[in-house]
Amino acid sequence: MEQSSPTAFSPSKYFPQRRRALQACANCRNRKTRCDAAKPRCSWCVTQNLKCVYAEAQQPRIEPNTRVLLERIQLLEDRIFALPAFGQPTASAPTEESSSERLATTQPSGQPAVPGLDIGVQVSLSHTASANHVCEWPLVRQLLVENREALPCSPRTANCSCQATDVFFNIEPDSHTPSETWRLFRGLNLPGPTEPLDCYRDLVSTYFAKVNLFFPLLLHSDIVGTLEAVVRSERQDDQHPTRVSSAQYCLLLLVLALAALVASGWSSICCAEVPAEYGSPPSLTERGVAEGNNNSLDEQLWRKAELLLGPISSHLTLEAAQCAMLASLYLGAKGRVAKSYHWAHATAVMCEAIASRATAHSEQSVHVFPDSFRRLYWVSFIVEADFLSEISTTLPSGIARYEDMVPYPVFEAPADSNGAEEMVAFQISTNASIRRFLNRVNSVVYDTKEQSRMAQANYVGWLLRTSDDLWSHHSTVYRNVPDFLLTSVPRQQHESPEVATSPSTPGISGNNPWNVIRLKGRYYAGQYIIHRPFIEYTLLNLDNENFQNHPRRGALLDRCRACLEGCRGFIRVFDVEPANSITCLFATGMVTFAMVIILRISTFCPIFRDVVSDDTEEAIFLGKRNLLRFSRSIKEFEWHLGVLERLDAACQSQAETGYTQD
Repeated sequence: MEQSSPTAFSPSKYFPQRRRALQACANCRNRKTRCDAAKPRCSWCVTQNLKCVYAEAQQPRIEPNTRVLLERIQLLEDRIFALPAFGQPTASAPTEESSSERLATTQPSGQPAVPGLDIGVQVSLSHTASANHVCEWPLVRQLLVENREALPCSPRTANCSCQATDVFFNIEPDSHTPSETWRLFRGLNLPGPTEPLDCYRDLVSTYFAKVNLFFPLLLHSDIVGTLEAVVRSERQDDQHPTRVSSAQYCLLLLVLALAALVASGWSSICCAEVPAEYGSPPSLTERGVAEGNNNSLDEQLWRKAELLLGPISSHLTLEAAQCAMLASLYLGAKGRVAKSYHWAHATAVMCEAIASRATAHSEQSVHVFPDSFRRLYWVSFIVEADFLSEISTTLPSGIARYEDMVPYPVFEAPADSNGAEEMVAFQISTNASIRRFLNRVNSVVYDTKEQSRMAQANYVGWLLRTSDDLWSHHSTVYRNVPDFLLTSVPRQQHESPEVATSPSTPGISGNNPWNVIRLKGRYYAGQYIIHRPFIEYTLLNLDNENFQNHPRRGALLDRCRACLEGCRGFIRVFDVEPANSITCLFATGMVTFAMVIILRISTFCPIFRDVVSDDTEEAIFLGKRNLLRFSRSIKEFEWHLGVLERLDAACQSQAETGYTQD
């Protein structure tokens, strides 16, 4: 079968041609007479023995953003249908060979070289996909205002309240005393350079066992080498200057700080009812007191690293960018959202500058970037995009301009490796692909400039076509994720933390449970965000008498049902004990907040009666419990819990007084 070129794009593939009968043949059109459009020739052309030619129907206009998105989907379809599996007959049972072929097709070997900077669809400067926008839905605002304890308008803008994220930027001045020195062995109640270094090596091992598997930025040998170099320098009493750079020294301090945080158990976030093996979590007050003292080991190491972060923040080096990324991860794990976002944005800016410098005089961009930079670039891309999905206080860094030029990490580990490097390549490429797709959704559907489209008569048709294309792409990507990435295998204490398995690596058997949860969460988040515009459109037309007789009312409600299913699925996926704050629970908590609001509104409005499932109330309860769990790490979520309680009270009050829908 002849296949189309990967770069070819045919609008008719997505917008079917009009019926031939609606187009007059060339002869009848010239005579301006009615054409019966018979096949192969119309009646008049048969009687006159003329050649009957029909012109192709004019295709509808495609928006530029939609065209770019469809071209990208076309590339994906070409790759999928080019697989050997599509050319073979369907077997009665899957074989190991077919499984291996499927895995090989998803091996992240990097993207093809792009001979120029393909900007494509950029990250939106302003979009309406955030939880702030859900809080601003007229019905939500009306319910909160009528409940007396109204949600006050934000002074930032008269048209939109950003208070759901403003609460994270009410930063109190730091009360801790800065560290007197950045040197590792001074000012800490730890063994000095002349004593055995087992505790430091244990911390380094803890970092690679419990942090690096989520954000695989560093190599164990490099950090151990830096530690040994620092020890040698300290033992010589400064007689010989250390050969460790400021960025490398800062990197070591941040690794030790993150390891100390994880080792203390503070990254395991639980609700009040906690399994015995996790112990009893401290209350918010206790956590505040503990953080106020700033005497914990991780805080002391962090304050030392802070002294070096300032000087190296202007260095355009890989180590300096890695330091900024680890600083963001540490602050995110501690629940300091604003500061974590600052360093995440700084990292993305540095990565953008490094990529720009590397590609300035090179046409072969595939071989420009080492694997260490590829890992950093994509981790930074994911983290910043997760923040930008909810926060718009600053412009995007511009890192997305190089997403088609920086390849994904490549599996180049030796044959006797335990599969950890292969897992790293799959983990980063899969999460980055989904995050890039979610960015496209925000740019195409939720861009602020596109909001005027809602007033157009063809909005529903455009939205249905676009959402179907987006959902087809998203579900296809998820179906082609290797099985071992979605297989959660509980680890024993003596097992390697980065163990996973695939048909090509017999030594691996599954993914880290929290990584599996995050990956499944991104799938449900995609289902929710793709179909959420239908919920909003329905709510905005509640007072429209024509909506009940809308010709596509059934299709609209079906998409609303898909959105609600995504909300319930996301909430249930994250209903686990304990949650891991190392991955920063900000974006997860904000999405949960928006989903609970939507689920509550769906139970309140009679128009959604046919699409609301019986377990919606249970999902609302679980969502609020998840948010309560996250508030153990990020205390600002207490504000969001208060909003949800007021919304519940308002809906109950309206139901008792007899809310009617016009």
